[in-house]
Amino acid sequence: MPIVPMLRLRSSPQNRLIRRLLFATIFFLLNAHLFIYFLHSPNEEASDDLASLWDYNPAVTVPMVHGIGKVYIAANHWISGKILKPYWINGLLMLIQQLGPENVFVSIYENGSWDETPAMLRELDRELERMGVERRVLIEAITHREQVAEVVAQGDDKPGWVMTSRGMKELRRIPMLAKLRNRLLEPLEELQRQGKGNFDRILFMNDVVFTAEDVITLLRTRDGNYSAACSVDFNKPQYYYDTFALRDIYGQEAASQRFPFFASGESRNAMMRGDPVPVQSCWNGIVAFDAAPFTRQQKPLRFRGIDDSLSVLHLEGSECCLIHADNTGGFRSLQRSGVWMNPLVRVGYNFPAYRYQRIHMYQWPEYFISIPVRIGTSLIGLPWRNRKVGKRLASWRKETGGDEKGDFCLVDEMHVLVENGWKHV
Repeated sequence: MPIVPMLRLRSSPQNRLIRRLLFATIFFLLNAHLFIYFLHSPNEEASDDLASLWDYNPAVTVPMVHGIGKVYIAANHWISGKILKPYWINGLLMLIQQLGPENVFVSIYENGSWDETPAMLRELDRELERMGVERRVLIEAITHREQVAEVVAQGDDKPGWVMTSRGMKELRRIPMLAKLRNRLLEPLEELQRQGKGNFDRILFMNDVVFTAEDVITLLRTRDGNYSAACSVDFNKPQYYYDTFALRDIYGQEAASQRFPFFASGESRNAMMRGDPVPVQSCWNGIVAFDAAPFTRQQKPLRFRGIDDSLSVLHLEGSECCLIHADNTGGFRSLQRSGVWMNPLVRVGYNFPAYRYQRIHMYQWPEYFISIPVRIGTSLIGLPWRNRKVGKRLASWRKETGGDEKGDFCLVDEMHVLVENGWKHV
């Protein structure tokens, strides 16, 4: 009997109106950033002001920054032409001006780009030479298809090959990326043999829009007291990008790609305050490492992928996450000074994303919009742990007796190399 009036109440015009208003309010809160962005989008004058941030002029003497030490700058590039000019190259040159050409080494590796990337990097190489910067700008014409063919010629039983669900052996993406990142460190090994490898920081940079100011702020995170410090990267104005490598202080993925990203605990609290955020892993466009683990004599820190026998269980882990697991041991035994994400350093994979963050960083709309994100992630308990990952890892450990200290990096995915990039399998 009580069900009938309840149904009538729910279907009444008044309650339908209330529900519609409620849904409209939720929709507005979740999408308010779009309204705010379009209402207060940067005008041409603001864009012109930002353009001056990449106004590199070799004839102008720039005041040097002090207290950072020597920096080894490393960058992989592949089809990066749209970012290289004017943002990436000019940002790098202005950074070198401020750090001092004598205080940096630049290592760049590019392979197989079919846009103007190689020509731009050759031009950069000439400018670095003019500045007196020690460097290696290595440009190779080998394509992804040729890389695969080269490995096939060596025998498909080589590490990095797995049998996929498509019924064939394919080359894994992550071990290949680890190999390319390690190629950036080859000059470091040569410098050490020459007795010149006394660097304070190793700085890895993706193909992102950044300024010299951004990088210097990152290098000064916690007054330099860190094992690693990362920026926050964006591909769209309001969504952070690097979900593959970012793990909070508990080793969990971020709960949302929207501010404040983390569901609870120290990581979210620090983000809300605008303080350096303690995490287990991050990369996020630009990351600065304490150089000591990379330059030690015994087992220097290098990039890697997970074991092939683990990957065939449809598991993968970013080389950019595993490097932190190998460096700090993860949350179980954070060594030295830990891993931190600096919320004041935000970079973009395109100019609109960078511009939005630059202008609207830590303005009131961001905190207002974070309310439904925080409530929603707390109510449904995000992020959820994938039980499949844990079960597969436990089974692998039992069967092989192996171990993977980067277990918090693992996701239920498989990536393979294809001729125009990579794909999920």
